Amino acid sequence: MTKIALAASLVCLCISAHASDDLYSPAYAQCMDTSGGVTAAMHDCIGEEHARQDARLNAAYKKLTALLPAERKNELRAVQRLWIQYRDANCRFYADPDGGTLATLRAGLCGLEMTAQRAKELELLME
Repeated sequence: MTKIALAASLVCLCISAHASDDLYSPAYAQCMDTSGGVTAAMHDCIGEEHARQDARLNAAYKKLTALLPAERKNELRAVQRLWIQYRDANCRFYADPDGGTLATLRAGLCGLEMTAQRAKELELLME
């Protein structure tokens, strides 16, 4: 097995493991299962799930904001803006221009995972 084929297999296994994670929707797991390891299909799955997780994040942010006094709302807004900057910069780093399609998948997964984790974090702050 070539190094590229081995790396592709490992990424597919990691993506499949992520798909079953409780952070993500069942639709994402199903989409990744039916992608057949085709990069374009996996990108589509990641993009669709990222949209779902971004909506979840925005809903959690709005609900949490409604519960906070004005001063804490301002703090949350500032923290959220910094978090977005960090997420975007961190995940751009994953998109190594010399890393080929695997690097673009890792970058997409980075954004997806960080967004889902942040949504969960904000949801937990409301408990």
